[in-house]
Amino acid sequence: MVPASTPLLIQTKAQVKNGSESNNVKIEIALVPNKMIRMEVTALLGYRVASVVLTPQKIQYAIHTNQTYGEGNFSARTMFPIFKQLIDPRIIWRVINSQNPQSQDLVCQTDEKQRPISCNGPQASTVKWTYEEPPVRRIEIKSGKFEMNWLFKEQKVLTDSQTETFVLKKPEGYKEIQLK
Repeated sequence: MVPASTPLLIQTKAQVKNGSESNNVKIEIALVPNKMIRMEVTALLGYRVASVVLTPQKIQYAIHTNQTYGEGNFSARTMFPIFKQLIDPRIIWRVINSQNPQSQDLVCQTDEKQRPISCNGPQASTVKWTYEEPPVRRIEIKSGKFEMNWLFKEQKVLTDSQTETFVLKKPEGYKEIQLK
């Protein structure tokens, strides 16, 4: 068993639907539990889509497809440039950290092991979990026309974690957007 504070490298895949648009992406996650997350999102053939860094209060991202960079505090609007929907980054944070995302806006049910199995929120938004042989789990996030089916496939100890892993600077030539 790995200590709860051990940095991890998590391999995931997601199918992201937004209205009639659908994309399959690979999301590689470097995680220092409850402290920092870095996600590298790539499409088919390794095409870089986005780099995202999350701390408990702040988000930074570089969207490589349109060369924009943003950073700011957590709010549902901060994820809009990535997903084209208002998705609260706290849900993403808690899903990656294997925490129950229950909040004043999200009511969740848990199983006998106290793992979240389903949550319901405003505007008919839902989050559902299916657990398989650990660490495999499937998470389905729905909100309006947005749907993300996220498969957490494997994880291993992140041995070569360096401070730079969790630093995201504005890439040269990228337009900076203000996140509010």
